Amino acid sequence: MADLINLNSSNIVQNGFNNVLRYEFSGSSVNFINSEIAIQSIGLNNSQFNIDKKQDANTTFSIKMPIGATTSTINIDLKSGYYSYSTINGFVRNQLETVGAYLIDCSGNYIHYIRIQENPTYFCLPKLYLSPVPTSLPAGWYSLYTSIGTGLQTTAYTPQITIQPNFNKIVGFTSATYPSTQQTSLQTFLSNFTPEINPVSNSIIRCNLIINNYSNPPGIIGSFTNQGLQNSYRKLF
Repeated sequence: MADLINLNSSNIVQNGFNNVLRYEFSGSSVNFINSEIAIQSIGLNNSQFNIDKKQDANTTFSIKMPIGATTSTINIDLKSGYYSYSTINGFVRNQLETVGAYLIDCSGNYIHYIRIQENPTYFCLPKLYLSPVPTSLPAGWYSLYTSIGTGLQTTAYTPQITIQPNFNKIVGFTSATYPSTQQTSLQTFLSNFTPEINPVSNSIIRCNLIINNYSNPPGIIGSFTNQGLQNSYRKLF
C-alpha cells in the first residue's frame, strides 16, 4: 500500500537558499527498512532568472552606433529576469530608442539597424542582423538621431555589437565584436556554439533517506527541468 507525503511551502527550511523541505513523521521512531520512495509529481512556479547580475554576471554587452564621422557606444545592462531572445531584442530596441538611435519611416514605424532573433531553420539558434544606417533620410522619414551625436553618418556603416563574457553563453557567440570592423553591407551572424538560454539546465532532487548506489551523491531520487519532471516514477531503495 502506498502512502502519499505532501510537501508544500510550510515544509520549507529557512536556510537562505529556499531549496530544502523537511517532513516530520509522527511518533518516536519510524522504520524505513525495505521501503521504497518515488516522486509522484512536482508543482513549482518557474522563478529562476536566466539573466542575473549577481548570480551569473551575464547582463552586459555593448552596441557601437555610427554617428556622423565617428561612432557612439551604447552600453546595454539587462535587468535581472527571465528573457527569451525576443525580449532581449525588445530591451535593446528600447535602449536604442532612449538615446535616439533609430529612424521613423513615413508610416510611423520605428526602424532599428540591429536585431537579435531566433532562426527556426537552424534549431532556433539566435542570429544577429546588422544593417547599414543611411547617410540621408528617405522621403517622408524623420530622425531623432542627433540626441547621441552629430546626426546621420557620412558613410553608410552598420552598427557593431560587442558580446561580453558570460552573456555570450546565453546567445552562443564567442566573446568578440561583430562585425570586427565597420562594414557597409548587411551583416548576419549565426551562433558559433550551442547557447544556454537558461544557465540552470537541470534541478536535482535528493532525499536523506535514500541510498542510491548508482548516483553521486547517493541520495538522488530524480531531476526536473522547466519542461517537467524526469524519471518521475523511478523507485529507489
